[in-house]
Amino acid sequence: MPDLFDVVHAALSRLPTLPGSFNPWTQANADDAPGNGPARRLAHLRAHAARPGLRLVLIGEAAGYQGCRVSGIPFTSEALLIDGSIPGIAATPRLSTRPKPWSEPSARVVWRTLHAQRLAESTFLWNAFPLHPHAPGEPLSNRTPTRGELAAGESVLAALRMALPDAVLAAVGNKSSEALTRLGYSHVALRHPAYGGVTEFAAGVERLAATLR
Repeated sequence: MPDLFDVVHAALSRLPTLPGSFNPWTQANADDAPGNGPARRLAHLRAHAARPGLRLVLIGEAAGYQGCRVSGIPFTSEALLIDGSIPGIAATPRLSTRPKPWSEPSARVVWRTLHAQRLAESTFLWNAFPLHPHAPGEPLSNRTPTRGELAAGESVLAALRMALPDAVLAAVGNKSSEALTRLGYSHVALRHPAYGGVTEFAAGVERLAATLR
């Protein structure tokens, strides 16, 4: 079976430069702490992909400025990495120079739910558009990825599927579900935890976990 990180990294390297988006694994943030940057974010992604027994892939919409943009792992914030809450990665020092670590509400819900359902060790996290789309001139903002950006991300999804052909796919939100449908991939559709969706997301993951036990 092909190495997950190598396959995903190779697919990422073929993504075109897209205006209005930030690549966490090739670009630096203005507030990156000393020692943090693209190389460390790639190391985090490698560790996330290297865990054995991955049998579930949760796919969100796009990288966010409070999460993957800083950490290099979807649905994962600086605060969670400092806490040592992420399987396969030892507790890290600060990743940013801001007074408080970046903390993403959806990231905390996702990992709390995965730990509660005993799925944290066996779940790989990704996004339909792997880069961070932001408003023009506002790098610390999130925007919905365009159809073209989602189309660009489909090549990485296809590579990911090739590397994990037997894993269950679950879409977190409508955009990721639409992307998987366009690729013809069977998947479980989950409510995104944002905008009042925490309870429904957690219930969906609980039902999914019951089918995997």
